[in-house]
This record gives sequence, C-alpha cells and structure tokens, in this order.
Amino acid sequence: MKRLIAVILTFALCLGFCCSCKKDKDTDTEVVDSDIEEIEDTPELTPEMLAAMEPQEIQIKNICQLATLEVYFHNVAKAVKPKASGIMGWGQVDRRFWIEYSGTATIGIDMNRVTMSIEDNVITVRIPHAQLIGNVNVDSSSYDINSVVSETEDWYNRPNDITAEDITAAIRDANAYTELSLQDNVSLMSNAEHRATVLIRNYIEQLSKYSNVEYTINFEYIDEPQG
Repeated sequence: MKRLIAVILTFALCLGFCCSCKKDKDTDTEVVDSDIEEIEDTPELTPEMLAAMEPQEIQIKNICQLATLEVYFHNVAKAVKPKASGIMGWGQVDRRFWIEYSGTATIGIDMNRVTMSIEDNVITVRIPHAQLIGNVNVDSSSYDINSVVSETEDWYNRPNDITAEDITAAIRDANAYTELSLQDNVSLMSNAEHRATVLIRNYIEQLSKYSNVEYTINFEYIDEPQG
C-alpha cells in the first residue's frame, strides 16, 4: 500500500507539471523526475494495485487537455464605414478606419479524440494533430472608441461617425483571419504536439518505474496536420 501511495504522489506531481506548461509559454517542456524514497520490505502488490499502476486512457486524455499553449496576439482591424443609404447618406462618404487590439488563443490536442491501447507492454497512443481550441479571446480592455484611427472628413461632408457597433464588426472580421493564421502556423502546432507527447511519455515512464514494467511507447496521428 505504501508503494501505491508513492505512485499516486508521483502522478499528482506529473499533473501539476502539466498545469505549469499552460502558464509558461516561453519555456520548453522539461521532464520532472521526482525523488521518492525507496521503501524496504514492500508487501507483494495485489492485482488491484498493479492495475492502478497501469497507464489509463482517461489520464492520457487529461494530459492532452492540460498540455495546451496559450498564445498572445496583437492585431489591427481594418474596415470601411459605408455612407448611409437613401436620403440619410446625402453628403456623406465612405470612411476607412483602423483599430489595434490584443487577445489570446488556445492551441492543443482535442482530448475527446485520443485513444490508447496496450498489447504485450507496447502502448499505442493515437492522437489528432494540434489545432486551435475554441475561438480567439479578445481583450476588451485593449481598445475603446478613442483607439480608432480614421480618415479625416472634409468640412463640407456630413459626419459619418464610427460607432461601437462598427468596431465590434471590424474586430469580428479580423479575428476570422487571425484564426486562419494560427491554424496555418506550423511552428505553434508542432510545439503544442511536442508538449503533449513529452508529458504523456513522462506519465507512462513514471508508472513504469514503480511497477517494474517496461513499456514501449508509440504515438500515431489519426489525421493530417493543420495548414
């Protein structure tokens, strides 16, 4: 039982390290090797204890969910405010405007598509390639109505004011392009995949260390890479 507790503690350390990867965007993933004191006169392990030491698919899924990259981006939304239609547009002209804003996006592995199988101590983990998880998140504090840069109107034109609704629409359209750009960024996607596979391998090797079972680990991608 003491040895089982040691294994559980080791796995807790592994998950703690997974969380730290998400917070630290600028450092490479490192494998944590925790020193746990060897216990003498360990009682014989029961089948239940051995089963608990065997890699579990649900834990592989959880690692993939946690091993994500949070990407910060800065963007410029460009748009044109058309003149009003009908009589309201008399004396107005189309007006171009720009606005800078910031946001974040999450890149990682879709955990719901991850599967794992074990046969003769050979573990095969099947995962999809990394992708953009969810939509980009705009930092609403990074811009306001006063952040707009627009064309100057001539004195003889009727005003064609830029509204908050115009800004929202411009940022929405710009984000569509941002999402495509992130999906096509091979370096970001490869980094997210590398983080996930390193953490999965670390988890399995920690269990192998305390169960005295040597595993061969294979990764298979189940789809084509993004981009």
